[in-house]
Amino acid sequence: MIDIHSHILPNVDDGASSNEEALDMLRLSVDGGVTKQVLTPHIHFGKFNNTKADLQQKFEQFRELVDQANIGVELQLAAEVRIGPEVMALVNNNAIPWLGEYQGKKTFLLEFPRQDIPFGSDNLVKWLLAKNCLPVIVHPERNRTFLEQRHKLQTFIDLGCPLQITASSLSGKFGKDVQIMAEELLVENSVSAIASDCHNLKGRMPDLGPVWHNCTLFDKDTMLAKTNNLSTREH
Repeated sequence: MIDIHSHILPNVDDGASSNEEALDMLRLSVDGGVTKQVLTPHIHFGKFNNTKADLQQKFEQFRELVDQANIGVELQLAAEVRIGPEVMALVNNNAIPWLGEYQGKKTFLLEFPRQDIPFGSDNLVKWLLAKNCLPVIVHPERNRTFLEQRHKLQTFIDLGCPLQITASSLSGKFGKDVQIMAEELLVENSVSAIASDCHNLKGRMPDLGPVWHNCTLFDKDTMLAKTNNLSTREH
């Protein structure tokens, strides 16, 4: 099982706040059946000003800790990038830790604000696609505009953007309306990945395993294949 969205890398954003918490989160993830854990810190200008170089250095340090702790899991570094005009500079400077490569395009996690869809977001996505970059829209079911105006999400689906929903959305953690939308997206076969988006050991702990095994709204092998396609780095 592959978890392509997590905030386990410690001391870089609003995720794990210590090495100990990060290791415990990773153990929970592995206990739930995750064999490949992608670490995706926020890149959000003005809030989490992470750079590819800094994240790579911290990733290597954390991987050494994981090896010392004898936690058997494949680790990969990527990022959750907040949508905005800065994304163009990141792409032009190859400053995004890519999730993978799919059908000749580099994939990465693209996050919208919780409440709205910034003006011109569709044009930015078209620009990204022209640059051979495929943005994976993360947790659209938790965005209020997408919830209330589903046609606005359809715009990005029609452009070819894969969708990643949050595991705990399916368990009702974010409310009934969010759960209903997540389930509908699964039934419509609009989802390419389910991920934990875990942040800590309290309210946002790793929970992909239980949801993955208990949910009957998707075919496990098909979903695993889709997720693997998005997160594989071609050589």
